[in-house]
Amino acid sequence: MLLACGGMVSNAASFIRNMILARLLTKADFGIAATFSLVITLFELSAKMGIARFVVQDKEGNEPAFISAIHLLLFCAAGLSAVLILIGAPMLAALFEIPQHAWALRMLAVVALCRGLEHADVRRYDRELRFGPAAWVEAVPQVLITLAAWPLASHFGDFRAVLTLLIAKSALSCVMSHVLAERPYAWVWRKDYATRMLRFGWPLIVNGFLMFGVLQGDQFLLATFYTMPELAPYAAAATLTMTPTLFFGGILGSVMLPLLAKVQEDRPAFIRRYRQVLTGVFAFSATVTVGMVIGGEALMQIVYGGKYAGSGVFLGWLAAANAFRNLRIAPSVAALARGDSQNQMISTLCRLAALPLVLVLALKHQPVWTLACCGLFGEALACTVSFIRLRRIDGIPLATSLIPAFFLLVIVAASGFVASLGVYHQPPVFGVLAGGVGVLVVSCILVLTLPELRKEAITAREGFRRGGWREAVSRIRGGRRKNQPAAP
Repeated sequence: MLLACGGMVSNAASFIRNMILARLLTKADFGIAATFSLVITLFELSAKMGIARFVVQDKEGNEPAFISAIHLLLFCAAGLSAVLILIGAPMLAALFEIPQHAWALRMLAVVALCRGLEHADVRRYDRELRFGPAAWVEAVPQVLITLAAWPLASHFGDFRAVLTLLIAKSALSCVMSHVLAERPYAWVWRKDYATRMLRFGWPLIVNGFLMFGVLQGDQFLLATFYTMPELAPYAAAATLTMTPTLFFGGILGSVMLPLLAKVQEDRPAFIRRYRQVLTGVFAFSATVTVGMVIGGEALMQIVYGGKYAGSGVFLGWLAAANAFRNLRIAPSVAALARGDSQNQMISTLCRLAALPLVLVLALKHQPVWTLACCGLFGEALACTVSFIRLRRIDGIPLATSLIPAFFLLVIVAASGFVASLGVYHQPPVFGVLAGGVGVLVVSCILVLTLPELRKEAITAREGFRRGGWREAVSRIRGGRRKNQPAAP
């Protein structure tokens, strides 16, 4: 609940900030701002290494010397990122046909350095399921820069507002991490720690670059072969698609990684917890996808304004592909809990199978929506490969993973069929209502058909009937029933 509240605040702030910027900036400036995330995602190495997850997974992750070694490795990665940004900015600016703005891309090196100087204590707390500090580090800067979004956008009137907000956010997060740390910030060189970190991190670094191709590759091609006004609605739809995924994925990864890691040697318990993770991911992915596919056009107009009318088809196709990207969270977290950081890398490599098709369409300057629909095939393939590797390396039965994937495909297809009946041509209010009804129907079906969700629903209902909402929450948490004596 703490993670959910922090994530809701953070994502709501990000959501509101994007609304403000999209409405105050021109499509061209919003398109230029979209290239900032491309550059950061491409060159920022410290996040790609998965250091926070390694602190949770490694048995020595609580040792002071281990955390100090993490700090040194993070700073080295951040310094390399900053150098790469400074060198690559002019070339990327020329590629995007914005050479006069190369200075703005160079300024993103500050973002990389701030991230490399963050204190790792807030990640160490996750080992003990203490998520408050991490929630504060993420939520407080998001709220502050959202409050500053309108004044800065009004003052600058162009992409410089976004650049200022990005730098401010990274600086604030860095300061917050040091304020909430319990141990002094220090650097220590330990060859054994560095070796283990690099062994764990190199597949994640490769996966990070591959994910750039997955999440940003299509936008990179759009920025190269299309105009900035054409990139803007696509980037806006991609941001809207990923917002709930980042929220839910962050919560699930933070909670389930330490819980799965604790039973990594107990195969029955590990499989049982994996099924619970997969059920939660499937339910989330199905409900969010239904709402975004059916209500895509309405959401784009409500969030970004009338100038984005007609771009709901981008959101629909991107949400369909994202459904299987969400489902892949479960095997990825399970594999990481057992020290297998290659699962994500290999499955993401398979996801890139769709990128050549996007390149062909971009070279032929096909309609932008055709590029958006290519990801569905790649994400389904990547999801299947991830399941297969999880069975081969970690012994998880394949049917456990494939059955939810099949039903998710059916739900995505049904949502697309409903949207094709003319929902996108109706007023936005109708689209929102149609999407909401679809979410409600699918949610009820899932609760009735999935054993794990049905059990929790029955437990909560029985607890509420006997003792109100407090008893319902106690039952879900596994507490003893009201008036039931404690075990001797």
